[in-house]
Order: sequence, then structure tokens, then C-alpha cells
Amino acid sequence: MTTPAYPAHFRTILRTQKSRSQPAAFRMSEPRRGYGYAQATGTDTPVLWDVTFRFTRLEAIAFQLWFTKIIQRGVLEFTMPIRTEFGQITHTCRFLPDSLLPTTEDGDTFGYTATVMARAQVIPSEFADAAELIAGLPAWWEWGELLDLAVTEALPGA
Repeated sequence: MTTPAYPAHFRTILRTQKSRSQPAAFRMSEPRRGYGYAQATGTDTPVLWDVTFRFTRLEAIAFQLWFTKIIQRGVLEFTMPIRTEFGQITHTCRFLPDSLLPTTEDGDTFGYTATVMARAQVIPSEFADAAELIAGLPAWWEWGELLDLAVTEALPGA
């Protein structure tokens, strides 16, 4: 079975109402004596977004039908583009049951809030592959053209 997608024609998450949190991938051990140390707990840490959707009445009907019938009231995972530091990135998500779509109505506008959990924070490979370079260069975004010339023209056989 394929993972349903958040419909592209639906309004996306309101940016002003979106926040992200992520559990730590380590825990701190505090021995009875000496300096505390970090111990890895795994690399598979989900990402949580507190999100808000706002729809007109007719858009809210479509959203409710997608939520109820397509993702079975939040039971199924779905794919959804979420704006991050890396741009609009598609994540595999699910709604968390503790915050499942309380609704507010303001005239002909319906607002929904929820917590969405993604399996992991998606970092595009072009950024992940250049992590040391990007983190090590001040104002790295200004070096792109020069680095491209150096790698593709000056060092093609290296």
C-alpha cells in the first residue's frame, strides 16, 4: 500500500504558527564522582512540528474528508511538504493523537491545530555530503560559485 500524500491543492501549514522540536539522540550520565558524560541513545529520532491549518468552509470539508477517509482519522502515515531551513522538503508524517485537530471557527474560516511527527529530519544529500565544508566556511553561501569552478574545472581528475 502506498503512503497517501497531503493533497497539493490544500493550503499548507501556516508558517507563523509552526514550531519544531526534536528529542535528543543522547542522554547524560551523571556518575557519583567525576565529570558527567553523554551516551548515544540512537540516531533514529523523530521530529515534531506544532502546526496550524486554516481553511475556508469548503476547503475544511475537503480537509476533513481527506483526514477521515484517506488517512483514516490520522491512523495512517502520509507524505507532506514542510518548509525547513533547506527549503520545501517532503517528509513522511503522522498526526499525534494527543493533539488531534482541535477546531476553531471564525466566521467562514476554520482553524485546526495538531502535532505532526515525521520519522526524521530530512537533510538533502547535497547538504549532508558537504556538511564539513559548509560548517567550516564562514559565509559559505558566498563560496558556491568559486568552489564549483575549482572542483569542476581546476580539479577534474582529482
